[in-house]
Amino acid sequence: MQIICHKVKISLFVIILGYLTSCNSYRKMTYLQHLSEADSTIQYPYNSETYRIQNGDILFIRFFSLNKELNELFNLNNYVTMTSVNEATMYYNSYLVDDDGNIEMPIIGQVNVRNKTLNETQQLLQKKALEYFKEVYITVRYGGFKITILGEVRKPGVFYFYDNKVTILEALGQSGDLTEFANRQNVLIIRNANNGIKTFRINLLDKNLLKDQNYFVQPNDVIYVEALKSKAWKLNSYNVSIILSSISTLVLVISFVLKF
Repeated sequence: MQIICHKVKISLFVIILGYLTSCNSYRKMTYLQHLSEADSTIQYPYNSETYRIQNGDILFIRFFSLNKELNELFNLNNYVTMTSVNEATMYYNSYLVDDDGNIEMPIIGQVNVRNKTLNETQQLLQKKALEYFKEVYITVRYGGFKITILGEVRKPGVFYFYDNKVTILEALGQSGDLTEFANRQNVLIIRNANNGIKTFRINLLDKNLLKDQNYFVQPNDVIYVEALKSKAWKLNSYNVSIILSSISTLVLVISFVLKF
């Protein structure tokens, strides 16, 4: 009887521990907590376009004019459209920013775009084009907005975006969301800077993330989601519970056999 009571106590302990752990996990897995009706409309207190073009970037530049020959000359392979883009087509049909921060365009020649935003680059190219041609319009997009996502996500890897503004939640959504063991309060962002590497951390559980400048990711960002410290404990506790259950069952069987 004492053995059976002991086994019952162990079972109750495991059940209560599992319940408390699940409650704690729920609080640690809910994004943007405590959003209220007052937060239904949030205005960004900053300019989200802070990324400045770096060496090695790929720019998807389109030249529009009434002259078909000029369009084909500037637009490289003119058949590429935004509905048929992929990593390969964007790479081979875009302009590469070289090691000096220049792009090489027909007739216009070299144009330095390093440390400029997309809007600044568009305005610069538009101005230079009007020095040679009339009634032209130029658009500039990132040609391969690459984000690397590692750690406690369901599908780690390298992901490409073709929108100018991508949020951290959209990026993580491409990776299949975070696992149950992910530390949502301390997500590491590694970002290339002109003079090195910059790192910072964000809290996905905090509703103020929506007002944070780092809510938007930038090209070539690396997002690393570290595991909760309790992951190893949970994995070990699962193994321990199996061992305890096995021992308890074995003891019960032995005691039953000894009675006979």
